[in-house]
Amino acid sequence: MAKKKTKNIDPEIAPLPKKSEIIRLLSGLFFFGMALYTFVALLSYLFTWAQDQSILHKGDIWTTIVDAENDGGMIGFLWANFLFSKLFGLGAFIIPFFFASLSLFFLKLKRVNLVKVFYVTIYGAIILSVLFSFIFGFTKFDDWFGSGVGGSYGYHVNNWLVAMLGPIGAGSLIFVLFIGWLIIVNRRVLIKINGAIVSLYNKISLPRKREKVVEKKVDDSAEANSAVVGDNSADEKLEDSLEEEVITTSLSSDVNMDEVKSKLSAEPTFEIIDYSQQESIEHNDDANLAGDVLQTEELPKIEVVDDDSQLDSEDVELRNLPKESLDALFDPRLDLSHYKAPSLALLDDYKDSIYKVPHDELEKNNRKIVKTLNDYKITIERIFARTGPTVTLYEIVPSAGIRISQIKRLEDDIALSLAARGVRIIAPIPGTNTVGIEVANDKPSIVPMKSVLEDPKFRNSSFDLPIVLGRTISNEAMTFDLAKMPHLLVAGATGQGKSVGLNAIITSLLYTKHPSEVKFVLIDPKKVELSLYSKLERHFLAKLPDSEDAIITDTQKVIYTLKSLTLEMDSRYDLLKAAQVRNVKEYNEKFLNRRLNPLKGHKYMNYIVVIIDEFADLLMTAGREIEEPIVRLAQLARAIGIHLVIATQRPTTNVITGLIKANFPARIAFRVISNIDSRTILETTGANQLVGRGDMLVSLSGELTRVQCAFVDTAEVERVTDFIANQQGYATAHYLPEYNGEDGGALSANEVDLSKRDKLFEEAARLIVQYQQGSTSFIQRRLNLGYNRAGRIMDQLHQAGIVGPQDGSKPRELYITDMISLENMLKSLDHR
Repeated sequence: MAKKKTKNIDPEIAPLPKKSEIIRLLSGLFFFGMALYTFVALLSYLFTWAQDQSILHKGDIWTTIVDAENDGGMIGFLWANFLFSKLFGLGAFIIPFFFASLSLFFLKLKRVNLVKVFYVTIYGAIILSVLFSFIFGFTKFDDWFGSGVGGSYGYHVNNWLVAMLGPIGAGSLIFVLFIGWLIIVNRRVLIKINGAIVSLYNKISLPRKREKVVEKKVDDSAEANSAVVGDNSADEKLEDSLEEEVITTSLSSDVNMDEVKSKLSAEPTFEIIDYSQQESIEHNDDANLAGDVLQTEELPKIEVVDDDSQLDSEDVELRNLPKESLDALFDPRLDLSHYKAPSLALLDDYKDSIYKVPHDELEKNNRKIVKTLNDYKITIERIFARTGPTVTLYEIVPSAGIRISQIKRLEDDIALSLAARGVRIIAPIPGTNTVGIEVANDKPSIVPMKSVLEDPKFRNSSFDLPIVLGRTISNEAMTFDLAKMPHLLVAGATGQGKSVGLNAIITSLLYTKHPSEVKFVLIDPKKVELSLYSKLERHFLAKLPDSEDAIITDTQKVIYTLKSLTLEMDSRYDLLKAAQVRNVKEYNEKFLNRRLNPLKGHKYMNYIVVIIDEFADLLMTAGREIEEPIVRLAQLARAIGIHLVIATQRPTTNVITGLIKANFPARIAFRVISNIDSRTILETTGANQLVGRGDMLVSLSGELTRVQCAFVDTAEVERVTDFIANQQGYATAHYLPEYNGEDGGALSANEVDLSKRDKLFEEAARLIVQYQQGSTSFIQRRLNLGYNRAGRIMDQLHQAGIVGPQDGSKPRELYITDMISLENMLKSLDHR
């Protein structure tokens, strides 16, 4: 008889950290220590290098203990002497910052581009070494620290450059290379340098122009001897003339250029590149430059005009940007600068509904699983458990020679033995040599939305659209970036938690994003599930300009909204093409860095999340008119920041079609009735074995994860929406591009314009004549159209003389009964 090889489980033992995580932690701490030690050694070297020089002249320094004055000890002195004296001099102080960057990278405290940091460090150390050597080479301090302030490297390179280019040439080259390094470190340096050059030029040139104008005015007055002295003196007119020049060089994008140029006596050619719309301020006498770059072929000549046609500066509304406005990145949040994200205190913690799985329950299930496997001659080496909020995962290691298929076939037997719902076997668990048996807990726990929002994994994420759904079996927060999915399909039977899952998705974004960064298009055919979010119309919602309700419930409005989104998609792609970028993230980065001109139509692109609560109902009423724009958005809208979240309670193949599945790689399956529905959603079984009440399977990149959905109650949603709605919002909702439809509403027969026939007019006519059925429902069913469009086509058929007038509920009479007559009729319509 086979001997049982089992071990007791220990549910309290947490999984050990991975080897790679330990290495990263140790590496991060090591480089942090290196950064601190190197900085201290270099700083101490500045004051103690002379006293410690004797160490270098000793024989075997590694076997002799020597007291060093350096705070880093003998090793610290040798390390600092190598970096400072032998290499880069004062430029060596950039080395500790490189070690600090490595520490931040390994500890995951900040996103660091190691390649860029490495090149900036090497470039900086070299150019600073040469720069200091050049500067101090002309002073009596050129022999400081033995090899000079720039170290041996800087000393030799500087001597070679001076010998080849002379002092002036070498100094110019070193200065340009140093400025280039500063620009690589921070691009704002370029803006400040440009501003300083323009400011210096104005200070030099404007006083000279003032003198020339005064001299010209005096000469003209002496020759004419009849100058009329009015209220305005020559000096006042001179000031007005100078102000006109400064005005023309200080105009921002808010000023009407045509109006101003028409009033100026001299019309220079300008090229203005402006990067944002800022608040206007009154014009001041200093005339600070408003644009980022302003180029003129030549300065306009200043002439004093005595007639009334001279431009009065008070008639022009000046909207100059402050000089310091270009020192910072453009921030779209400034429109609602006082907006505050909701507090976690608005959510409940549900402490009374959180239960710990008793040890007795784990032991009991352990014995039953082992007994069931032994009954079928399946031995195991060990078994342990991972307790989750709803399900416990029992991981077993089969003995050698046991086939996994043997365990997989016992799924129903194990469920019968445990007398439990939701038993699911994972054979094997991906990435391990174990087989998992998921068993529902006797008392499932609620996962509060508050607990997952304050989870460090979610708080510290750097996602563009962070979503947290709930907790996995190992009690980890299930987070992902919707922007990388890029679309999400949610399906499950009625009452299994789909609406709560949608609330969790929306709440995740409300807690992490500013109203300027994301907008929601909420489509709710059931009219009650998403109505709570109507209060957010002036903060987070987007709609058509002529729509009264921000929550879209009418089927025709849904069609128009989806087609409007396709127009928005095309418009955004045009902007991406003009900006020469590939996606919305690169575009916004370029725009925020003020590298795109708003005068050319560029604007900040917020993310748009489209949420449809019941997709099956829309397909039933509108058919192809709904599916076509959704498939087009799913195929193309990822790059321009439009993402779809579609939910349905009918996971059948006529709802979740092949086109939908192909463009929705991320899927969430709540409990369904049959394994056929599970395969329709996930391409595999398992969703039919869930326990319901928020228990779900999440498929991301083909990997299935069992998750208990976070619970957020209606009262909690109301508190969150009230908190946001009570704050200052935009004047209106975010308006989508206007879309009026193809023909408008239904028309009477006398109002139908046959020159604007529907694209499916001829196809509908042939179907009616072929099947001899003149009814609107027949067109709707055969062509998979909405009722309104089918009705318009029937009115056009009546106006064309193909069918008769409507007669109650009876089918219309057919005036044309054969295909030959119909084709002749269609040809005659084309020649009209």
